[in-house]
Amino acid sequence: MEQKTTLDNGIRILTEEIPHVHSLSIGLWVDTGSKNESEDVYGISHFIEHMLFKGTNTRNAMQIAQELEDTGGSINAFTDKENTCFYARVLDKHLDKSIDVLSDIYLNSVFDPEEIEKEKQVVIEELKMYDDSPDDVSYDTLIENVWRDHPLGHKIVGTIETINDFSREKINTYMQDHYTTDRLVISVAGNIKNNEVVDKLKSKFEKIQLKKATDIEPEISYKKYVSSRYKDIEQLHVCLATQGPVITDENRYAYAIMDSILGGGMSSRLFQEIREKRGLAYSVGSYELMYRKGGLFGVYAGISPNNFSDMVKYTLHELDRIKDGDIKEEDISRAKEHLKGSLLLSMEAVKNRMMRLARNEIYYNRSISSQEIIDSVDAVNYQQIVNLSKSIFDRENMSLVAVGPIKEIPFKLTEI
Repeated sequence: MEQKTTLDNGIRILTEEIPHVHSLSIGLWVDTGSKNESEDVYGISHFIEHMLFKGTNTRNAMQIAQELEDTGGSINAFTDKENTCFYARVLDKHLDKSIDVLSDIYLNSVFDPEEIEKEKQVVIEELKMYDDSPDDVSYDTLIENVWRDHPLGHKIVGTIETINDFSREKINTYMQDHYTTDRLVISVAGNIKNNEVVDKLKSKFEKIQLKKATDIEPEISYKKYVSSRYKDIEQLHVCLATQGPVITDENRYAYAIMDSILGGGMSSRLFQEIREKRGLAYSVGSYELMYRKGGLFGVYAGISPNNFSDMVKYTLHELDRIKDGDIKEEDISRAKEHLKGSLLLSMEAVKNRMMRLARNEIYYNRSISSQEIIDSVDAVNYQQIVNLSKSIFDRENMSLVAVGPIKEIPFKLTEI
């Protein structure tokens, strides 16, 4: 059973009681991420995520990590373009400890200047790690350029220049402006009792003063981008993309089915055509990126440079097949079963249920049951998928990024 409680200061608490398990997962979700950052503090959301594990008034970094790990549990965090989440998974008997540690790092982190300077080097090494990963570079280059006039376009980790300029003052200012009570969602799923969880969380968080965020996200526009980036490596990493759905798009389940048919596993069309039939790639698949104001739908492949033209040609051919209505009802039925099965399997993990609670609240402001999702998937029909494909699979509007041992794109998408 799912329940929602809103504290007087606007903090939302979501719970799902799952009595047959012996664990729980708890997450503190802040509805702010890299897209909320101004240019002078690019990467600060991610940096704050790191710094909340570096010490509070009563715990040092080792104690923060050790306290839950010593129980067999775990504590971690992540930052994406729209959210930051601090979460833990523990046995149900350690509910108090998980709340105590997470609330402590959220409310009482000290942001010691020496730790800030040390962590700058850690994050810069993380940035370099991503820059050494050509598949990450291909995605980042694509996103930075198709959304180049919008905060969604910049890297979550920031730049070396912005990272080096972070300070305790900048961290505190950003948190005061963006870590507001109206943006905090606390979700808990597992062998819990709602009233007990709410009481414990209320005792920790009700003292925070009500404050609402004031920043407004600008509108976004997709801009076609075709380019290569030379890297002295063996493979060519290719991202092909077009404008896709926003996360609240009423057709999002039709997009998901189309994604499954195209590149959703070893039986998908791209895997069978590009890898199994033609041997052009080891890794190939389709993807969706969905946010509040923008989305992308695309294909990724890692290939030999000699296979570049053929890989793009046969990928476009598969997109054209869907546009032309070359889809069987059994293809759609299989994709539906794949999506529904994946959903139900994901529900076996309390962490996934905790995350689903929070994301439904943040993006849809309501609970969405698994049955509602299943019904929505089942409602998608053949014509809906064909119409969507015709609206987005336009070669004139497609973007293409290739990272690897080439200096230019040797063809035009409209002519291949």
